[in-house]
Amino acid sequence: MSDLFLNLGIDFGTSFTKVVVRDTSIEHSWLVTFCEKKTSLNEALVPTKIGICPDGTLIGGLTQSEWDESVTSFAVAIDFIKMRLANLDLQEEGQGHLSDSLQSFDQIDLNTSENLENLCAYYLNKVIFKAQKWVKEDNPELVKNQNIEWSANVGVPVKYFDSKAITRFKKVLRLAWLLGENSPQNIYNLQKRMNSLRKELETLESQYTEEDLPIPCFAFPEIGAGVYSYTVSRQADPGIYMFFDVGSGTIEGSAFRFFREEGQSSVEYYSGEVEPIGVNGLAKQIATHLPNSENEITHDIINNSEWLLEEIYNLSATIARSAKQGEHIANKVFLPGPHWRVLVEEVQSCLEIMKDFPSQKLLHLILGQHLIHKQVSDVILTCKDKIPDELRNQPKLRIFLGGGGGQSEFYRDTIEGTHTAFCQERCGIPSYNVQNVPFPSDFDMKGISKNNFHRFAIAYGLSIPDYQAPEVKGFPKQFADVQSSPLCQPTIPEWGRYPDDHSSM
Repeated sequence: MSDLFLNLGIDFGTSFTKVVVRDTSIEHSWLVTFCEKKTSLNEALVPTKIGICPDGTLIGGLTQSEWDESVTSFAVAIDFIKMRLANLDLQEEGQGHLSDSLQSFDQIDLNTSENLENLCAYYLNKVIFKAQKWVKEDNPELVKNQNIEWSANVGVPVKYFDSKAITRFKKVLRLAWLLGENSPQNIYNLQKRMNSLRKELETLESQYTEEDLPIPCFAFPEIGAGVYSYTVSRQADPGIYMFFDVGSGTIEGSAFRFFREEGQSSVEYYSGEVEPIGVNGLAKQIATHLPNSENEITHDIINNSEWLLEEIYNLSATIARSAKQGEHIANKVFLPGPHWRVLVEEVQSCLEIMKDFPSQKLLHLILGQHLIHKQVSDVILTCKDKIPDELRNQPKLRIFLGGGGGQSEFYRDTIEGTHTAFCQERCGIPSYNVQNVPFPSDFDMKGISKNNFHRFAIAYGLSIPDYQAPEVKGFPKQFADVQSSPLCQPTIPEWGRYPDDHSSM
């Protein structure tokens, strides 16, 4: 028997997980669709959630279609498991996001660090071995008489690499791999098994260096993976780039520099932010104010973006007023004078007056745009603090958009509008050049339209072994702020980060 080296790229998303497999010997990747017959998008999306049945049985690693067909009732349904895991460390560091507490199950507190680690490891284990099973069944000739050497890269946001969270993520990935193919099927047995595996992992970690640890499951920056199809190209220009992955639950944004040294491609990350304002995340926040509206808002953001933006534009024009100070909303509205603003306080006042559902929905979406603008601005301005002159000298600021929401005109228009609305030209930020990540020539979408590549760009990049990917030279906290040249000094309060020159957001 000969060896076959297969690497799984696992985009462990906030709401959906996607998997791509790569035959590293022939440098070819293909999408894992988890389906034997006709492929649909729902077969390739694995909701990032777990259900606990009344008897303690665990359900996880199902595709969207399998969840839709399931009639199982759950005592506890657990969503956003990735963010819950990250929050264990980020909240301690003052960077986490508020999330609802999980209800206890049979006197088991599911919010403890140990139980959240157990549940995340269980979920990733189900995805890993479900993917391996599908690959073998879908490619019988490829695996025939082969000794398969499996490995996996799991995506982790750049922000977490600068936090204690990365240590916890690596531990969970290793525990998921050690759980093996026959993982426990109920929460009671999972707890017992994980207690044993923790001791096994501690022993292994004491015997090996991190590089030599015999567990081929690795954490890799999601953003670097998301733009791999571009950076691998000989046509890729060295320079400063931004990437915003607009997912279902979150937006991850990062700034990085791509360069080549002695023939080796490399990246340095200067900023990274994750906010719970992806398509469903934003809709869920708005739905707390407008009952039964989450599905409608999600549908409008994805399918009716142009109409939605026009309605937002028209409403914004009616509530704008002349004001030289105050925190204003940064949508692209052309108003009578330079000091006309759509103030946050005005939007909030309108929420008390305009009680009809359509107006309420639009007003909350305007506030949602404000959150998106702030994240985009934070990513760019944090990068500027570290490499001001390099950023200023870029002819255009190249921004890649990815994720399921990356093709929504609502998000694209809002992201593009940040430069003008926040007066970023005054602090040396070049105008934006927003584009999609190019489709790679060595990737098979298995019957799913290439138009959906933006959903799988990160999983594709993660399928590339680290020795073929650009070398990571550093993460944000490794780069100090730098004094910019006088030409790039903004006025105070700082232009570019806030939506008007008198704001103190």
